Amino acid sequence: MLLNLAIHVLLMLAAMLYLVPAATNSGVAIRQNSVLRGVLALVVIALMNKIFWHLLGVLGVGLSVPTVLVTAGIVGWLLNSLAIFTTGRLMPGVLYVRDFTMAMGASLILTLVGWAISLIVL
Repeated sequence: MLLNLAIHVLLMLAAMLYLVPAATNSGVAIRQNSVLRGVLALVVIALMNKIFWHLLGVLGVGLSVPTVLVTAGIVGWLLNSLAIFTTGRLMPGVLYVRDFTMAMGASLILTLVGWAISLIVL
């Protein structure tokens, strides 16, 4: 289980360092292509994601799951985009995010990569 987690993190890190900047035309990129900065950015994005999901749950009084089901995941995609965008604004020395639309593209890529990794690494 710990090995699966390590593989998942390393593959997500590789996606964040190489795939996301290539797909967004460097609209979202780790500053100086540093592995440590990449890990830090992924950790902060994950924390921001958790905070936003909990806020949605509190504000929606438990309606977050039906909202995601009804909107076919669009709310989740927007929350992930907001987490990436906010991380870029809070930590500009670590993560460069040109604008929110680039964050949306990065969110889509990271979601697809995470889904593919979950299929491969059990």
